[in-house]
Amino acid sequence: MKVVVVGAGALGLCTARELTNLGVSDVTVIDRGSVAGASSGLSVGIIETQYLDPLAIEIRVLAMNIFAGLERDHGLKITRNGYLRPARTEADLTAYERSVELQHELGVHDAKVLTPDEIKALVPDMKTDDFPGALFGPSDGYIDGHLYCSILAEGLDVRAGTRLLGYEANRLETSKGTLEADLVVNAAGGWAGRVGELLGAPVPILPQRHMALVAHLPRALEYVMPSVMDYIPATGDYGLYFRHESPEHLIAGLHTEEAIHDLVDPDDFTRSDQQDYMERVAERFAHRLPGLADARLGNVWAGLYPISPDGLPTVGFGAPGVFTVAGAGGSGLQQSPALGRLAAEWIVYGEPRSVAGASALSPRTSGGSPPPAPPRP
Repeated sequence: MKVVVVGAGALGLCTARELTNLGVSDVTVIDRGSVAGASSGLSVGIIETQYLDPLAIEIRVLAMNIFAGLERDHGLKITRNGYLRPARTEADLTAYERSVELQHELGVHDAKVLTPDEIKALVPDMKTDDFPGALFGPSDGYIDGHLYCSILAEGLDVRAGTRLLGYEANRLETSKGTLEADLVVNAAGGWAGRVGELLGAPVPILPQRHMALVAHLPRALEYVMPSVMDYIPATGDYGLYFRHESPEHLIAGLHTEEAIHDLVDPDDFTRSDQQDYMERVAERFAHRLPGLADARLGNVWAGLYPISPDGLPTVGFGAPGVFTVAGAGGSGLQQSPALGRLAAEWIVYGEPRSVAGASALSPRTSGGSPPPAPPRP
């Protein structure tokens, strides 16, 4: 079987790597740019398992296990500063307790719910009096997206600067000639919607521009700042996040996993509201970290969240001979090892095997249910 993967970001490279591990010997990855040249290289790199939905947790636990293997065997550096998701209500705490129970069942034994006093001890500069508790993963951390993708690309046939122009009868026309393929994998990130149209397997992708920045602190911290996500999924709002970068610097921004942001053209988006963005981050930063309110914010950069309308990634056959792995939004990097493995299993075995319930990620119809999977090539 000849497979061509479109997209040399984390999702495409993970899928190609896992296909190779399962014995598919003829796998080619093409990308209009370079390895990790878009969202994967612009990500703040947070990897963690502190979610509420069982499927989301199981996917991330699998991903963290694969990250650990890359750390052990391939030199991937993981800065394990921990990940903190504060609660706002008692209902949040109840959901967090369920998350901890499931994580423990899946082997994440250090996940726990913190009390307000424990939160304050962990992050003494943070305002915590409106938090009844928090979900905390001490082993969570962050990675460098470029290093990660470079490791994934080792040993793969990756053809950078190769733009997909058209597709017909198992032949891909590219800017660098024709490629034959029994199967094409659409892992094109923010461009996955356009690639899906070319492949005859449309996938709804909402490319949202999101920015991040560096907070230059007024003093060096005497503790390692965990990654803090002051956002509750499915609330219809943004949340402030920040994480350790060095004792004098934090990475910060505004996060959402919902389709509430302005959409952009992935080929033409700018930083035109950079000042407005810094002001919005500064307001929340000063409120949440009053002890660091004098931080100087700058070094803004912008990237894409390729979000699907229902907030779930899309993994499955979109048409005969076309497989889609896309729409993971702002957490594509952290889910990529697991989604790549599930995609490879689906292609080789005809079903995803590593995560129960992963068939729910199959391309959804307008009614919300997955269509029947086309036959395997």
